[in-house]
Amino acid sequence: MPDDKVQPALLQARLANERTLLAWLRTAVALMGFGLMVARLGVFLDTLGRATHDQVRAAGQSRWTGAALLITGSIVAIIGYHRVRAYAKVIDPQRGPPGDRGLDLTAGLVILLGAGLATFVVAMY
Repeated sequence: MPDDKVQPALLQARLANERTLLAWLRTAVALMGFGLMVARLGVFLDTLGRATHDQVRAAGQSRWTGAALLITGSIVAIIGYHRVRAYAKVIDPQRGPPGDRGLDLTAGLVILLGAGLATFVVAMY
């Protein structure tokens, strides 16, 4: 069999591995979205407390909880990326993982987005 032909089973395993990375990234983005929602709740509670002249303790807790969820999303993306790259080497040990620069870039952007948003949420108060 020529080297440029890929066996259907190998191709199926590679594509399943790629879908797995996308599932990891989807989970990471969901955690980050929830983190932003929690952080925005803190901004709302802070604004509400200023308008009513009440002390709302949950406002500060929401900021840190939201930042923690954003960092957790980044960590999930990192874990998923490393697991998928490790399985790619197991799937095809001779050739190793294919050069999926698009997936690498997407994973990197999700990771940086989570870290950047967490920094923004902490610094916005």
